[in-house]
Amino acid sequence: MSKIIVRQVSQGKDLNRFIMLPWQIYKDDKVWVAPLISDYKKLFDPKKSPFFLHGNMDYFIAEKDGKIVGRVAAINNTLHTKTWQDKVGFFGFFECINDQEVAKSLLDKARERLKEWGFEQMRGPASPSSNEDYGVLIDNFKDQHVLISCYNAPYYYNLYQNYGLQPIKELYAIRFDGNKIEAESGERMKRLKEAVLERTGVRFENLDMKRFDEGVKTFKGIFNEAWNTTFNHGWVPLTEEEFDQITSGLKPITDPELVLIAKKDDKVVGGMICLPDWNEVFKKWKGRIFPFNWIDLFTKKKTIKCLRVVILGVLPEYQKKGLDVIMYYEIMRRGLDKGMEWAEASYIVEDNLPMFKPLMNIGGYVYKTYKVMEIPI
Repeated sequence: MSKIIVRQVSQGKDLNRFIMLPWQIYKDDKVWVAPLISDYKKLFDPKKSPFFLHGNMDYFIAEKDGKIVGRVAAINNTLHTKTWQDKVGFFGFFECINDQEVAKSLLDKARERLKEWGFEQMRGPASPSSNEDYGVLIDNFKDQHVLISCYNAPYYYNLYQNYGLQPIKELYAIRFDGNKIEAESGERMKRLKEAVLERTGVRFENLDMKRFDEGVKTFKGIFNEAWNTTFNHGWVPLTEEEFDQITSGLKPITDPELVLIAKKDDKVVGGMICLPDWNEVFKKWKGRIFPFNWIDLFTKKKTIKCLRVVILGVLPEYQKKGLDVIMYYEIMRRGLDKGMEWAEASYIVEDNLPMFKPLMNIGGYVYKTYKVMEIPI
């Protein structure tokens, strides 16, 4: 039996091998969409990733017969510790061939490092936090890999379970089939929209792309106030730097008519950021950007069939008033007008009933399930 060697990497060619392993693992996977390499590498650069302002990561690769066969990161998220006052460390960026011994060697190493840092539980996968890729996909490996969503090999969940990791929370991706909902509930939803807007005094506005930075900054406070620890397992607030990085990355692919701003008088009380599922375009890029690729952003936009709901937030005092429901309907209606056929909203925590129930009431249904795993250290 070939010996498995696990070693820490931090820079140079070894770190690049760590970063590029997914292209090896998923080379024959027809669903996986490669992230843009230039953006992906920033996640591991302390000078470019704002995560390192409140956390740190150690990276490990597994080698067998001189070839890299797996990777994992041990992650210390001090913002999580401050928010939740617990002793939970994280593992993330896990990729592995279908080999239990390789998986065990990697997870053992991450667990050892977290123990050295004083943690008592190892949770994940979080890459690098609950605000990015969080959880392991356990079903539906046939539907497309939607923009800003987790995807992994089907056997990963078994590797985790066989290691001893236990599921502690389920997260869902909700699907909306636009034409079906419009046909079955369109008139009812239009009446509800009129009633809610009249009752609350709220109006909808689009994002002004000429004032993009100013416009999206108003969202940050709303989301951090709306996403709280009561209903959002593992939630940690987005820092100013993290929010700026997210929104600056979205700017080139944002359609202002798919960014909904809810206002009462001059106060922003809710917001929703949605995008065409650009993964339908990015898939053929394989993570690499060439000058002619950017032409696709203009020529292929109208061919995109999926609308990705990235963020929705409503201030607590405006929750449970039907505002979130009509925002989903309004944005779905706009997507239909642009030729899109369906939408995905994720991730919804299993016990976040204030979010989950309205989605079901307008015709949404669970079509992908993710699990967050944990094991004592």
